Amino acid sequence: MRVPLTSVVVGVDGSLGSDRALVWALKEGRIRDLPVRAINVWQPSGAPLEIERLAALHSVADLRAGLLRDVTSSVDAVVAREGAADVATTSHVLYGHPIRELTRAAGSDSLLVVGSRGRGSTTGSLFGSVSQGCVQYATGTVIVVPRPEPRPEAGRVVVGVDGSPLSVRALRFADDEARRRHASLQVVHAWSPPYLGFAGGPGGLPQEAVDEIAVQAAETLQESMRRGAIDAMRTDVEIRLVEGSPAPALLEAADDADLVVVGSRGYGGWKGLLMGSVSTQCVVGSPCPVAVIRSHADEDDK
Repeated sequence: MRVPLTSVVVGVDGSLGSDRALVWALKEGRIRDLPVRAINVWQPSGAPLEIERLAALHSVADLRAGLLRDVTSSVDAVVAREGAADVATTSHVLYGHPIRELTRAAGSDSLLVVGSRGRGSTTGSLFGSVSQGCVQYATGTVIVVPRPEPRPEAGRVVVGVDGSPLSVRALRFADDEARRRHASLQVVHAWSPPYLGFAGGPGGLPQEAVDEIAVQAAETLQESMRRGAIDAMRTDVEIRLVEGSPAPALLEAADDADLVVVGSRGYGGWKGLLMGSVSTQCVVGSPCPVAVIRSHADEDDK
């Protein structure tokens, strides 16, 4: 049973990265007709200026009211700039650890949108600790928005499939997102001959074996489309069978995409691993937002 989405939750901290995440969240709210909850999670940093500010306050209520006023003002400014007054948007301030509070607020029935890096990230870091933690521990879908300058919309959503149940969920999500955005859908399945090490000998696999693996890869792609209920003959659907590693293939496709969608872990990941190498590489290296789809124990992905 699929969990219906009830809202879009976005983490905000006043940084450029969080502003871009908020812009993306507002668009998600509009195309899905969902309310947007902009959440700032506060925890003491020990900075001298913060200590001075706290010392001047008379109560915790004053602190909360001041923070909420600042957050609301910042969010309202972005909403006005983006012409998103039609999207029901509320601002909230929570106290605690950002990862725990954001993932708890989103639950499994909200989209969680975060910037790749915020104020708390180390300068030069490609993948901030909060965004990384949200992708690792969220129970629902997380969209990570990178910090590069916004690009013109490409009108394309890219999704990676590998035949796993989670990649089929990613395919369904990507198709829904593409339809809502009036964009095309590009489905990518990457394959490569297995590495045999010393057992492979100097010549590697015979060509007949490589050809058979290619045929199996094509069948995996077709079966994924069938299970995802996607008609490959649709004019807005493009399927790509790529010889090579999955992450580079998806990152290449991301250069001309509005969104890349991946499962948090595919057949290549170890059982119990929270996030696979392909999804990690996509979140770290993609120039466009990446949606990471997580599994639900009560959902039928067959």
